[in-house]
Amino acid sequence: MTSSSSITLLDRFVATLEGRIQKVINQTKDDAPTVRCRFQQGRLLVLSEDPQIASTAPGRDQRFRTLALAISQVLNETDLPEGILTSDGVLPLRLYLRQLGTSSPYAARNWKWQRADKFSSSGAQVASQDTNHESEVQAGALVLVSSPTRPAQDATDETTSSPETSVTNSSEQVPSWQRWPVLQAIWQDWPWRSVVGLTAVGIVLGGMAYGISRPCLVGSCNRRQTASDLSQAALMQLQGSPTLNEVELAHADLLKAVRLLSRIPPWSPHYDTAQAELLRYRTQLSDLEWIMAAQQNATSAAEKSQNPPHPVPVWVEVHLLWQKAVTNLRRVPEDSPLAGFAQQKRAEYEANHETIGKRLSVEEKAESNLNAALQAGQLATTQTQNATTLAEWSVAQREWQRAINALSRIPQGTLAYEDARSLLEEYRVQLVETRTAVNLEKAGDRAHQTALTSAAAAQEASRNNQWTLAVDQWRRAITHLRQVPEETAHYADAQARLDTYQTSLEQAQSRLQQAAARQTLDADLAELCPIDLGICTFSYTSQQINLTLRDPYDSAIRQSISPPSTQGHLIQNTSVVEQTHQLVQDIMRLGNQVGLPIVLYDTEQQFIARYRPEYGGFVKTR
Repeated sequence: MTSSSSITLLDRFVATLEGRIQKVINQTKDDAPTVRCRFQQGRLLVLSEDPQIASTAPGRDQRFRTLALAISQVLNETDLPEGILTSDGVLPLRLYLRQLGTSSPYAARNWKWQRADKFSSSGAQVASQDTNHESEVQAGALVLVSSPTRPAQDATDETTSSPETSVTNSSEQVPSWQRWPVLQAIWQDWPWRSVVGLTAVGIVLGGMAYGISRPCLVGSCNRRQTASDLSQAALMQLQGSPTLNEVELAHADLLKAVRLLSRIPPWSPHYDTAQAELLRYRTQLSDLEWIMAAQQNATSAAEKSQNPPHPVPVWVEVHLLWQKAVTNLRRVPEDSPLAGFAQQKRAEYEANHETIGKRLSVEEKAESNLNAALQAGQLATTQTQNATTLAEWSVAQREWQRAINALSRIPQGTLAYEDARSLLEEYRVQLVETRTAVNLEKAGDRAHQTALTSAAAAQEASRNNQWTLAVDQWRRAITHLRQVPEETAHYADAQARLDTYQTSLEQAQSRLQQAAARQTLDADLAELCPIDLGICTFSYTSQQINLTLRDPYDSAIRQSISPPSTQGHLIQNTSVVEQTHQLVQDIMRLGNQVGLPIVLYDTEQQFIARYRPEYGGFVKTR
């Protein structure tokens, strides 16, 4: 079995040989034909394609001679790979002539090349028909043995007379009329007047005629050679990077080859060999049909993917078509003559399948992001319409931001991109408005919370008689309440608390004044009750101030704070009256200043009256 390295070496040799033959032919004529080479089944196949067909035998002989001379010259100048020659040192060749643009060759010749010590173009001999002359040619000479000149016609019109179907045209076939005397004797003995007998004779003669008319019964079988030529032509069509039209032409050639051999009957001496060849050609045809099916899927995939972007279902369909194409190519066996072409297309289709797979993934992610953005945008819209608190506005802001992030992940070139771009502008405006509302709510919430904290601190300071701290905290609370923005969640509560906090501030300020006054209470009481005058004495607690009035000032106080109808005996001493009047004024001023009640007693510690700062007057009840 030939190793992969030797196959690669042989392929390189054939490619180099093809280029050198083409170069030699280009030097012989201006409108040189195109040469293609292939080595298969121990033979070198050389195809020459001309724009015009050689319609005459001399013309075809001349083209074969030119091609053979170029091949012989190149082979004599080239080192041949090991194993390419037979054991006799011969290289079998098959030469084809084909008109450019057609699928089948119109002429073919066999040739056995052998290296010559000295090559001369004048020593070349061409045998156009007689294959028996081939063995008489000296080494180095050119002997071209022709095949049927129109294999395509033989393949397409199987009812046309050919060398193997026409008995009278074959020198190797025994004429059927030599058997006539025997048939005539038998005929005389038959009941020829009987209808049954005539029918039997007709059937026998018809069967014999049908059997004799089948191809490849006597002598050589040109159908096999024609089918081989068609197969070789088809395989050469598939070299390199054939177009879809060339693949279809190759398929037509293989189909013709199969049809040619399938007509050979089982009673033909060529039947067994033809069946083996038919199996090979059918295998090649099946492999090519897998390739053509792959190409059809690839063509459909390429057409459907035109003018992107497309929705996800279209990309899924295209992806599946490329997968089908790859799967079809995988059905071509590695040992098939078409394996190289199939592997080449498979690599191409697998790359396309991977590319479309990536595009499908991008489109799916884009569609998923668009759906996520629409869902988040709908939630954000609902949340924005109903939001009243900071927490609700924060949820709305988060959803708008999530929608924008999803839209930003949609790449350009996808079907969702245009929708994403229009939505992105709208969502960004909504995000700015929502962010503004969130910031206002945060400011309102912060100011409201600070106000509550300050109020709590003021209340704690008041309980501890820390009136300076209480006044400061109440002022801070009022300031922060006034900073709560309108249309925020805490605005109404802030406005409702302002009056209460203002009243508490005024009370704290009053208590602060009283506390400040109490710090000078001893001095104020000493001034109110001077020792040298002996008007009164004093004592005090945190709840009240006690004044003990001496006579006659105790009586004068009772008279001063009593209505005229209850004053009784009036004191006539003007000086005592004036001092008592001033004493009453000083008591009222001191009581209001320190915010403490002042209780008046006489020298007997009898209750006279109580000054109540909150009432601004004296009461005579305890």
